Amino acid sequence: MTTEGVDPRSALLSAPGSLVDGSGRLQPFGRYRGAIADVSTARWDRGSGWLRRTQRKAWIYACAFHEDLTVGFAVADAGYLGTGFFYVYDRAQGLRVEESLEIPFAFAEGFEPSLRAAWSFGLGGRRWRVDPEGEGMRVRYEGKRLSCDLRMPSIEGGMTAIAPSLHRPFNHTYKRVALPAELSLRIDDRRFERSLPHGAGVDFTLGYPPRDTRWNWACLQGTTEDGRSFGLNLVALFNDQLENALWLDDRLIPLGSAVFSIGRPADKAPWTLRVAEIDLTLVFTPEGARQDRKNLGLLRHDFVQPFGRFEGSFRDDGRAVRVTGYGVVEEHTSHW
Repeated sequence: MTTEGVDPRSALLSAPGSLVDGSGRLQPFGRYRGAIADVSTARWDRGSGWLRRTQRKAWIYACAFHEDLTVGFAVADAGYLGTGFFYVYDRAQGLRVEESLEIPFAFAEGFEPSLRAAWSFGLGGRRWRVDPEGEGMRVRYEGKRLSCDLRMPSIEGGMTAIAPSLHRPFNHTYKRVALPAELSLRIDDRRFERSLPHGAGVDFTLGYPPRDTRWNWACLQGTTEDGRSFGLNLVALFNDQLENALWLDDRLIPLGSAVFSIGRPADKAPWTLRVAEIDLTLVFTPEGARQDRKNLGLLRHDFVQPFGRFEGSFRDDGRAVRVTGYGVVEEHTSHW
């Protein structure tokens, strides 16, 4: 990958062992290769249930893409509210099925979210579970019409970003896209087993985002015309754009600013994504979307997350490379 014109913040630091240094101060803002082992927020939350409940947010999002299926899974601790969703889009049937749940104060005061923690959330007939397995992760959902078991043997090779967060301590995220995985899925009485050579992704976010937060986001996975796996995570308006990265096979390439041109309506019209430094231009075409608009006083959000196909090109070592695949994009506004 040519480095001419690359954002100077693209340098990757080695991930430290902890979010804090030996003096108890937050590690520098920037990008880190791999995951930070100890992401405890006790340094900020100790003695302040108010801060933990009203400002600290954490979630794990996992996705899986196959030529006939799109799967989205999330469980989140928003302090005063726990949420989960799971959806499947069956491309052959043109069918999307989703199940979701919200529970006030669902996670204990002392819950320490991390990639190595066990996450458990649910009520009645809907259950979300995230468990570490060696270097990998297993996410499971069991519901009324849907169930899923997604195993990722390794989630190594990702990128961590520690970003400023207006008047709050920081925001932290770990992204890894284009992972191999095994997927077992049930939709009503139909069952699917899929091996995904590079079709899964993980987003772990933990931090103190601004009270009013906006972002445009994309998580895309596909194949280049010369047969390499392609994974892309892009964001605008959030995390100082430090989480932007490209995976070509197992090569991690940090990227600079991304530009989202969103067609209207956002759940039906094409989106165009651009990154100038590598001449990346992708057109994303929605096949459907999950969306929600909510006003609970303390918590308000308005988002649309289309899923679909993309195609386009980027420059690698001075030559244009075509790429196609599947993914999700999102336009999100929260007051939380």
